[in-house]
Amino acid sequence: MRNRSNALRLALTGLLVCVACVALTLLVINIAPRLVAILLGLEHAGRLESVLPPDSSSLTWDGSRLDHVELILPPHLAEPLSLTPADLEGLEIVGDTTTPGASTYLITLDEASLNEFLRRWFLPEGTINDRFRDLWVDLQSGGLILYADVNVGLRWQRMGLLLFQMETALIPTGLVLDKDLYALPNEGFLAQAIPSVQSTSEQALEDLRLVGPLPGEANVSQVQFHADRLQILAQATYPIPNPPDTGWQLLEPGVELRQSDVAATGDILERLTIVRLDPAQVRFRVRYDPTNPRTLSAWAGGSQPLLVINGGYFTPENEATGLLISQGQSWGIPFEDFAGMFAVTADEQVSVRWLRERPYDPGEPLAEAIQSFPVLVKPGGVMGFPADADEGTPARRTVVAQDRSGNILIVVAPRGYLSLHELAVFLADSDLEVDVALNMDGGRSTGLWLKAGEASVTIDSVLPVPSVIFVERASSVN
Repeated sequence: MRNRSNALRLALTGLLVCVACVALTLLVINIAPRLVAILLGLEHAGRLESVLPPDSSSLTWDGSRLDHVELILPPHLAEPLSLTPADLEGLEIVGDTTTPGASTYLITLDEASLNEFLRRWFLPEGTINDRFRDLWVDLQSGGLILYADVNVGLRWQRMGLLLFQMETALIPTGLVLDKDLYALPNEGFLAQAIPSVQSTSEQALEDLRLVGPLPGEANVSQVQFHADRLQILAQATYPIPNPPDTGWQLLEPGVELRQSDVAATGDILERLTIVRLDPAQVRFRVRYDPTNPRTLSAWAGGSQPLLVINGGYFTPENEATGLLISQGQSWGIPFEDFAGMFAVTADEQVSVRWLRERPYDPGEPLAEAIQSFPVLVKPGGVMGFPADADEGTPARRTVVAQDRSGNILIVVAPRGYLSLHELAVFLADSDLEVDVALNMDGGRSTGLWLKAGEASVTIDSVLPVPSVIFVERASSVN
């Protein structure tokens, strides 16, 4: 009996000692949170304020205040979420569409509104799992601290994960306990949680889209963290509807570009690209290579001219039909008077002519020439291809013309909606002041490559072609 009493006293004494140790441990931890770091094996890295950078200047953007923006964030949001300053007091939305084809949003959220937003739509209970609860984002210059109550075993401890910004990514830098910074752990449940936080934040910024009320769907292009606010710059590009007629646009001296809609049969719109060239400021060359035909973009690739268009007709063996002269050397058999000719003399005089009115003379000092047919506009601006001469088949078209001032016009219809007669009628009746216009090879041979000033237009030929007309700057020609 006495032995039992002694054993019971020893057991009770041991239990009281254990309870006292646990109580003392909890008391010490509550008094000195740094002991939590020791228990977790964390390495002290200094005071938090020593690593925080000075606050940067705010993003600014000229624009109008918007009353809402729609957020798209799959899979976190099942449908677009309307974000409004009326719902979040610390939210400001600025929108700008002054640049054609571009929309810009600048969203500013203060710390309270950011946390309210997160709690309202993502963490209504404030709990992530049985290890982390009561999440709060503490904004800092250059990043943020993600605070949470962490279940460390003996108690819930308030801890923070410091993340610094690298472009649009957030990089974990250390753990924060009571204004002290600790190195990131290499093992344990904290080490396992950190990569998930990083990937989730990066993915959210990468997937975030903004739509309405401005045109287009905007992607995040810049994120800036301040001590008291978060700023997100998002930008969208969208296609600008083409005006029916752009009018003439000066690209560089002697080179003008115009694009215009022309109605074809059935009210389908063909989009013409028209280039007006001053022969006094550019030089024209005919290039011919039947052994190595290539697309327009390939022809342009080596020498970087101003403009390249496809030449005249050719046989299945890539030999030119009609007369072709390149650098004074001639190929092919001249066409009769039904056809026309683009010609450049040795002294750089350029013309587009109808062979019935101005026949080809083998004794002419031509440096460059190319013949084709039909003549769509006869000299004097007379429509030259009547409806009864046309089968009415629509196709892609290339035209070389000369206006009443002597300028050379290049006209390309790439959609393939116009018949030859329809194109002839347009050219004769338009304000282009066409004096004479010659149809070149069309269909899959049609193409145009232009690079002048800030403009770049590529309408590539579908087929490789053996002959082209080159246009170069006068200063670049030897």
